[in-house]
Amino acid sequence: MKRTKFLALREEIRKKRQSSQEQRFYEIGRKRQDKISFFLQELKEGGIIRDFLQTDDLSFQDIVEGIDFFIVYIDGAKYKTCPLSVTGERWVEKHRNQHPEIPVVTVNFFDTSVSIKSKIMEVIKIKNKSS
Repeated sequence: MKRTKFLALREEIRKKRQSSQEQRFYEIGRKRQDKISFFLQELKEGGIIRDFLQTDDLSFQDIVEGIDFFIVYIDGAKYKTCPLSVTGERWVEKHRNQHPEIPVVTVNFFDTSVSIKSKIMEVIKIKNKSS
């Protein structure tokens, strides 16, 4: 994607978010990402993953590639990364259709910490098998 096209798309999304309906969806998405970030930090502190990086809001990775996080983990003697997209049940199919190569973790607000951590670990396990 050319830079000018990306910048135009980012501006279009920025304007769209100004509506109250879109603002509400954005805030819900931000809360989902905050939950994932919290649990990734716990996994990091527990030595389960090595590190993680959250992509910037409206970055190329966020908009074009559909990536919200990169998780760094160790497989044997190698460092590996796993991209991750975070969404709600309602948008899973849309994410998978737009970015079939990016693993998706759904976060519902009634999910427990154990449930969310196991979803993250399942994504890493699947990604590890495919690489």
